[in-house]
Amino acid sequence: MDEVDVNPAVDRATEPDEEQVLRELYGEPDGDGIFRGEGSA
Repeated sequence: MDEVDVNPAVDRATEPDEEQVLRELYGEPDGDGIFRGEGSA
């Protein structure tokens, strides 16, 4: 367990455009902020 990432911002984008790329690929995130890609065709 000493190698687990405990950074509180581990769920944040690491690159400035990462969130935009995820939105383009999978649509808007759900209520939990997760890009699931459900319902996109």
